[in-house]
Amino acid sequence: MSALITFPHVGLSRRRNPHGIAIATLHYAADPVKGNGEKVFVPELNLQLSPWALKQYGGMTDKSMYLQEYEVKGDARLGTLVYQLHDEATLEKSFPIPPNWTRYFSLDPHPAVPHAALWGAVDPWGDLWIYRELWPSKQYGKPGRCQDDDNRYPVKHYVEAFYYLESDQNAQNEWNGEHFNEVIHERVIDYAARAFGKGTSDDPEQPNYQQRFEQKSEEFADEQNVCWSLTFNDAKKDRGVGEDLVNDYLLPREVDDGKDGWRKRSRLHIFADRCPELVYELKNNRRQTLTPLQAERVDPTGKPVMVRKHMTDNLLYMCMANPQYVGPARPRENRWQPATEGIAY
Repeated sequence: MSALITFPHVGLSRRRNPHGIAIATLHYAADPVKGNGEKVFVPELNLQLSPWALKQYGGMTDKSMYLQEYEVKGDARLGTLVYQLHDEATLEKSFPIPPNWTRYFSLDPHPAVPHAALWGAVDPWGDLWIYRELWPSKQYGKPGRCQDDDNRYPVKHYVEAFYYLESDQNAQNEWNGEHFNEVIHERVIDYAARAFGKGTSDDPEQPNYQQRFEQKSEEFADEQNVCWSLTFNDAKKDRGVGEDLVNDYLLPREVDDGKDGWRKRSRLHIFADRCPELVYELKNNRRQTLTPLQAERVDPTGKPVMVRKHMTDNLLYMCMANPQYVGPARPRENRWQPATEGIAY
């Protein structure tokens, strides 16, 4: 490695970080297959790109991601948005969700601010529709940090709200003139909930937040006297993978809408009129920024620094749950034929 650093080479550069450690950077131009060919000037990057690099750039919606991954610029994403939301491709006006779409629910409990809940449904073509959110905060949908005296409610009140929102009492749950109870295929929860709500060492032991949400309550019994309760799977919390997955859902595609020709649509659709907090967070979650003084002393990490991320965390957990359309079960045809007429089992 020291020889490579000592002698200049096409596509190879050297620098020292603030701690004096020598870092060698290998650019794609070092590979003749990727770096050769007639260069094309890209004004928005102010760079000359090879045919191979131009193809890679064309497949990415985030310019900063290209600069970081292919031009090896570690600070390219500082201050950039975490999620690449395209209003035209993703934001929708609400409509009744068909009862046969497969529904998912994500919960992000928090010890200091209101708990956040998000509902999504997968259509038969595999697209994910975010159709409802709940975050009873004073800061809901507005800029800024949560207030110290923000709204706080017991878990029982959240369960009552979930029960109502998913029931046929909710006017939104209507299809062809009839109201229905939603069937949630899977619920995921930030498993940090198991560390919240247990009290301090001086307090008597009590159920944690997840246990409280999963407690059965006689108040929510149906006509058959079956208690309604919540059951959760643990959310997958690999943030780097999750952010890439959400951005993959947000990536616009050219789709024939059957009316006006081709338009850009993503695999993720958000009811903007029902989910203002999620839209706000998607448009405001940014990555770390460094002051000139910090840049001299530390390497950029690119980690997200977000004022609020309750709904975007819920979206990340839901996408990481691999939401899929699960159609109604089809009856199996019985093709058994008796060997002799009159014989049966």
